Amino acid sequence: MSETVRLVALLGPIALATLLTSLLARRLATRLRLAYTLIAIAVIASLVTVVDLLVLSHFMLISPGNPAELVWVAAYSVTAGVAAALIVGRSNTRAVARLAATARSLGENRLDARAGELRAAPELRLLGETLDVAAARLQAGIEAERAIEAQRRDLMTSLSHDLRTPIANLRAMVEAIDDGIVRDPETVASYTAEMRRSVMALVTMVDDLFELAQLDAAEFARDARSTSLAEVVEGALDLCRPEAAEKRIRVEIDLGGAGASLCSPKLARVVHSLLDNAVRYTPEGGWVTLRADTGAEGISLSVQDSGPGIAADELPRVFEAFWRADPARSSRGSGLGLTLAKRIVEALGGRIEASSGPDRGSRFDVSVPTRA
Repeated sequence: MSETVRLVALLGPIALATLLTSLLARRLATRLRLAYTLIAIAVIASLVTVVDLLVLSHFMLISPGNPAELVWVAAYSVTAGVAAALIVGRSNTRAVARLAATARSLGENRLDARAGELRAAPELRLLGETLDVAAARLQAGIEAERAIEAQRRDLMTSLSHDLRTPIANLRAMVEAIDDGIVRDPETVASYTAEMRRSVMALVTMVDDLFELAQLDAAEFARDARSTSLAEVVEGALDLCRPEAAEKRIRVEIDLGGAGASLCSPKLARVVHSLLDNAVRYTPEGGWVTLRADTGAEGISLSVQDSGPGIAADELPRVFEAFWRADPARSSRGSGLGLTLAKRIVEALGGRIEASSGPDRGSRFDVSVPTRA
């Protein structure tokens, strides 16, 4: 067997041993800190080169008098060392490339880009996890900002629409009186009454907007005032009685044993909004019921009417600001009553739900904690 064949035969096992050692080192490198990994790469590359030369020298396969053979063996040893270094550092290299690609994608506003799970040094894994968390928060923040902006545009559109009607009525009636088109006392009195109603609609809308902007759960928690549920319901009912009597609507109140339960005075606004809506949308001769009870979760009350109900596809929108069941938006009110009711109930630590269906009326269920 020639020396060249023997040399090649010996290099084969050496190359295999180098490969296996490098693969094992790469697996261990994912558990080491990055600094230790870099040291390991340098050490392994150097050891592979030295070991190759020592093995070949031991078997006397290198002839000092043959420069070509020395160059060839040295080139192989250096190549094996470099290959070992690349194998060991491959996982970290791929991790760095993925991190760079993720950062580049985020910089190009592709907010769904994520580094994912990295098989690399602990520092790189931590960097990837931190980058993914930051990207998720950034995406959530931007999406929330876009949602708020969309809500703001909808709010301004609805507000402009609702303000336009009373302001247009006021302008028309004022101009008619000012220009002398309307002179007889009876018509002037009718116009004055209508102007008062338009002004009250504007005042109600502004008050609701102000109260909606002032809602603060922390402030509600600090407010230690309490009143009985019976007082809350009676006060809200007094405000709805005139319209209910005018429409001949029967209002039934059944507080059971919950009348003496203590609750926040803010609940009066919720009860009034629910009763007011029920009376408003119930046709003449209909009925509205309010029932209450107490349990482990606190006070539970429900308001149900015999009105036309709300379609299933519209039911999820009943608590949206300025949303109304009548598409023409011809009914009175600011369109903020149920929105305020939901915000108040949630600020009190409770919940409110709506259920309805065409031609079977609407029902609103409220539960809030009792107060000591």
